[in-house]
Amino acid sequence: MSRGFGGAVMRAFGARDHLVTVTGTEQRTSHCIRVRFTSDTLFDEALAGPTSWVRGWFPDGEGREHQRGYTFSEADADAGTFAIDFVLHEPSGPAAQWARQAEPGLTLSVTYMSSTPFEVPEENRPAGYLLIGDSASVPAINSIIAAVPDDIPIEAYLEQHDPADRDLAIVTHPRLRLRWVGRADASSLAMALENRDWSNWYAWAGPESASLKEIRKRLKEFGFPRSEIHAQAYWARGKAMGTDRSPEQQGPEQQGPEQQGPEQQGPEQHGPDTNADSAGGDVVVVTPVVAADGAPEAAEPVVEHPAPEPVAAQPAAQQGQWRAAAAGRLLAPLRPTLMLAGVLQLIVTLVQLAPYVLLVELARRLLSGADTSQLWFIGLLALSLLGVGVLLETALLFWLHTVDARFNRDLRQRLLTKLARIPLGWFTSRTAGSIKSLVADNTLSLHYLVTHAVIDAVSAVVAPIAVLVYLFTVDWGLALILLIPVLGYLITLYRMVIQSAAKIPVSQTWVERMNGEASSYLEAQPVIRVFGGVMASRFTEQLNAYIEFLEDWQRPFIKAKTVMDLITRPTTFLWLIAAVGTGFVIWGWITPIDLIPFLLLGTTFGARLLGISYGLAGLRGGMIAARDIQNALDEPELATLEQIPPPAESAADHDVVFDGVDFSYRPGIPVLTDISLTLAPGTVTALVGPSGSGKSTLAALLARFHDIDDGTITIGGHDIRTMDAEELYRLLGFVFQDTQLVAGTVAENIALAEPDATREQIERAAHAANIDDRIRAMPNGYDTLLGPDAALSGGERQRLTIARAMLADPPVLILDEATAFADPESEYLVQQSLSRLAVGRTVLVIAHRLHTIADADRIVVLDGGRIAESGTHDELMGSAGRYRALVDASPQAGAIR
Repeated sequence: MSRGFGGAVMRAFGARDHLVTVTGTEQRTSHCIRVRFTSDTLFDEALAGPTSWVRGWFPDGEGREHQRGYTFSEADADAGTFAIDFVLHEPSGPAAQWARQAEPGLTLSVTYMSSTPFEVPEENRPAGYLLIGDSASVPAINSIIAAVPDDIPIEAYLEQHDPADRDLAIVTHPRLRLRWVGRADASSLAMALENRDWSNWYAWAGPESASLKEIRKRLKEFGFPRSEIHAQAYWARGKAMGTDRSPEQQGPEQQGPEQQGPEQQGPEQHGPDTNADSAGGDVVVVTPVVAADGAPEAAEPVVEHPAPEPVAAQPAAQQGQWRAAAAGRLLAPLRPTLMLAGVLQLIVTLVQLAPYVLLVELARRLLSGADTSQLWFIGLLALSLLGVGVLLETALLFWLHTVDARFNRDLRQRLLTKLARIPLGWFTSRTAGSIKSLVADNTLSLHYLVTHAVIDAVSAVVAPIAVLVYLFTVDWGLALILLIPVLGYLITLYRMVIQSAAKIPVSQTWVERMNGEASSYLEAQPVIRVFGGVMASRFTEQLNAYIEFLEDWQRPFIKAKTVMDLITRPTTFLWLIAAVGTGFVIWGWITPIDLIPFLLLGTTFGARLLGISYGLAGLRGGMIAARDIQNALDEPELATLEQIPPPAESAADHDVVFDGVDFSYRPGIPVLTDISLTLAPGTVTALVGPSGSGKSTLAALLARFHDIDDGTITIGGHDIRTMDAEELYRLLGFVFQDTQLVAGTVAENIALAEPDATREQIERAAHAANIDDRIRAMPNGYDTLLGPDAALSGGERQRLTIARAMLADPPVLILDEATAFADPESEYLVQQSLSRLAVGRTVLVIAHRLHTIADADRIVVLDGGRIAESGTHDELMGSAGRYRALVDASPQAGAIR
């Protein structure tokens, strides 16, 4: 059946038809039908990710088919099955009429094109997701809710157009707040949005078109940047898709506003107000209910307040700040410079093109027999302009490099100063590679942005336009012919972009995943080469899967890339000009001399087209680098509070007191709650508990890797937030299971905290840590150079770290499973060293091997971020509580008892 111009255009851009067969239907609500399909070919192309959708071609009974986009409600790519929800209203169009009559065995033609699945980024995740829609967008919203991790909050606002809308099932999420908003007018949904600080939230909006216009305005008032908004109207209230299908009036593919963009799906268009009782309804809020043990239960709906009626004035929206908009703030001082550079480059580009125009004029006059003086004048002027162009471009580049050098110097100083002031937890949550990329690679990207990207982009855009304008003045007919390969290039490129829309975000995820896999694979080479096994096979599997993804993505573009390569070659334009120009000369349309400007300038179009993509890619990469650097500069610093004298009775002690400590990495997701604990001087306190209970986090808070949300942590009566870093780390010593060595000698590694220590003091500390003999056996003894990859065993590294702590002589010591990577012989030596180190100090031990802390003065059991119980080993074993259960489950249970 005919699909008109729209179908022809989609096929031209690579859309493929897939035949799907109905396997069953289900009445979900009184106005919603779920139709299930199967297809042998659809998922060869389609991705079954969140918000993925397909276009169906629905017959109207009059010989035509009309497209309508619908999000997958269910999808199983391996089985080739999926489901679509049709929300039915009047007046209805072909899609709703088809859905009402659907039955098993019925077939439908669908197209997967322009769909980009929703993804939660691995890094720099939004502070939360604001989801806005109605019954039409419920399938897409459900897929987003299911994809968002449990620790990220979700605010969902759904506009009610029919009482049955509230019967639609919504996916549960522990941090979801769902609000149904009755519609009084097009602004009701927008005005229902809470007036709050939405900083770093991501907004996804898919309501009907009139409501979306108001939503856009409201989001703009809150300050949402465009990059943090996905907004697409799913339908238009009061319009039925495809009801007016007169080709004479509006063409065969008149579809209505629901076809405006990629996230098309939803019900057939609603009638002009078929639901009189929906206006002014209630706002229903779904909030997570927390059980007594702290675990979230299923969300329950609670009526919060009536829907807002339209009012003349609304309070001013709170303005937020977004990490995605950080690049503009970093580059703000350079904006006038870059704008001026763009203007200057425009002038330089025109000056550099002028000699070619003069050469054409020189050829004209030479053939017409002009006076020699005229020829010399034009030739010298062309050479002069050529030299001026080179000098101007050199001066411009020199100036921009000077600006960049100063900016880069100041930026690196700011960045390094900032890194010295932010919490250590910021470093522990990142890899060395990501920090190196921030400090080194991103600043290099900014170098290209400042010195080259802007002027390259301006030159790549201005030069073709100027050349084309000039060629049109010479002969517009031949100039139009030159547009043929240009348009061919642009159409082919756009076709590839459209077909790759769904694969581009997936490819970025693959790149991040493979970077991590490659890093792990290389680090494990010594083990892999000897034993092989899981690490090698996993890397091979991931690599093969990545290669297969790239092949499936790029193989269909082989012909297109070949065409683009041929189109952009100078020889293509040369042959085109020669062939068509010769014909024009033969037919008397132009003179032979008119071919000269085309031969001189027309053949450069291909290279200039490539320059546009290179310049824009440099701009995009530089803006991403600027965003990441500014986000690092925006990280909160450790503030030092005003010193408050401690109580007299504790001023001389080094007791450690946690008093009502609360902490969370993300707002609203507590990691530690109401921790009150005292570590007495000269005692060993062990923290035990299941994985994720908060043991390492509690120790990190004492070291002030992060600042607490509430409560206090004191050492000797002094709040640690009143101490600067140097003062705090004179009181604290660390021995972690993941030891850190720096580039330097053995002696320098031991004296890291006491750089003025004598060799005798260093050797005495090493002897006490049972590492002196091993050091003396090294090629240069204490002067042997070490580094992060020093050839030392895990136990030897630990003893070197213990020697470092002994030399620093801190009164408070934190031990994080210091024997985790030691062999049995080394474990004995490490334990012996730790026993010497702990004498007379306040010691906090994080224990995973319970047999290592059975003799601790006090054992504190953490569970779910709270203190479950505490006492000595014997006391806790006798109480048959959480500690007893951990011991019974331990492999060393017999030895511990």
